Amino acid sequence: MQTDRPVFGSRWTVVLGGFMLALMGGLSYSWGVFVQPLEQHFGWSTSASMLPLSIFMVVFAIVMIPAGRLQEKYGTRKMITIGAFLFLVANSLSAMLHVVTHLAWLVFTYGVIGGIATGLTYSCVAPSIRRWFPDYPGLAVSLGVMGFGLASFVFAPLKAHIIIPNMGLDGTFIVIAALTFVITLLASRLVVFPTDQWYMHVYGAMHLPDKTGMVRSNLLPRQMLQKPLFWLIWSSFLFSIYGSLLIIGILPSYGEKVVGLNGGKAAFSISLFALSNGLSRPLAGFISDRIGILNVMIVIFALQAIVFIVFPFYVLSFSAMLIASVILGLGIGTSLALYPVLTSECFGVEHLGVNYGLVFSAYGFGAIAIQGGAWLHDLSGSYTAPLLLAGILSLISTFIVIRIKTIHKLS
Repeated sequence: MQTDRPVFGSRWTVVLGGFMLALMGGLSYSWGVFVQPLEQHFGWSTSASMLPLSIFMVVFAIVMIPAGRLQEKYGTRKMITIGAFLFLVANSLSAMLHVVTHLAWLVFTYGVIGGIATGLTYSCVAPSIRRWFPDYPGLAVSLGVMGFGLASFVFAPLKAHIIIPNMGLDGTFIVIAALTFVITLLASRLVVFPTDQWYMHVYGAMHLPDKTGMVRSNLLPRQMLQKPLFWLIWSSFLFSIYGSLLIIGILPSYGEKVVGLNGGKAAFSISLFALSNGLSRPLAGFISDRIGILNVMIVIFALQAIVFIVFPFYVLSFSAMLIASVILGLGIGTSLALYPVLTSECFGVEHLGVNYGLVFSAYGFGAIAIQGGAWLHDLSGSYTAPLLLAGILSLISTFIVIRIKTIHKLS
């Protein structure tokens, strides 16, 4: 395992590096702005246009598991550097869509290669940051992963209004290739594991009895998989994340087709979703360090369920879309900020890379589920069925979290 001191001697530089990695991985969240152009240029259906994103999410989630072990064995810098080059390859090949006009090409380049790149880099974020911050685990980890949510806020309008209209789909992929390669390489210099002795001396013991972030035990992955608690956490993650991944793909097209918005306003809704997604993460982490992770999840997941259930009936105007975007962004932000911290509290930090990768596999199954949602839309010609399904699953997730809190005496 690579062990090192942080750049400039400050552990917050590790958080900065994690934020940069998450920002580049989070470019996938702005995929919604590609859906309409792909439908127009190639005549693909909604489900077909969303397939590269779905495959990306699945591969990303699967790769997180071995990547967690690899970054512990070979060090974060090597894994992140490999990821940087894969980002360059994935998006550069995607830019050849005008030559190879088949959906399978985009699935392979953007979905498979891009998913591997994101899995390798993102797997280094939470384990590295969590080791440096036994005192403020929720806040620190959520600040690092915040970039995943903010990426769409920054890049969705740029793609929709500037890059795609002026450079086309192919040129847009070239811009993404250069950006992800450079930023990821820079982040590889910042994200490091701590030297144990120095870390323990400066930042204190791993067990902090006066903090909600106390680690209960350090379990090997195979030990964790034998615990009913793991499967409860995994299931709650799966059911809470389905709707969030669904809305990423359909929100802009919903705005255009159902609400009757122009492309700019529809793209703004996904940008606002992304802003809420990103900014809610440190807020959720900060509050969870004080009142407990599960207490925050219960409130947010219940609110998310209500919004999904009423969405197809009441989100029929631009203002209603903006309100829904903020609340649903809060839902996914809370999930992706707090599940790595919950995993570390329940199963330890020594094998957090692999352990959280296993928990995060629920994200991949959620990505498979959104293809089902897109299929329901194509079959029924309406967004009502997939949105109601998202609400029901969010409600189930809420009850699972309540059960975890009640049976396992977690806060």
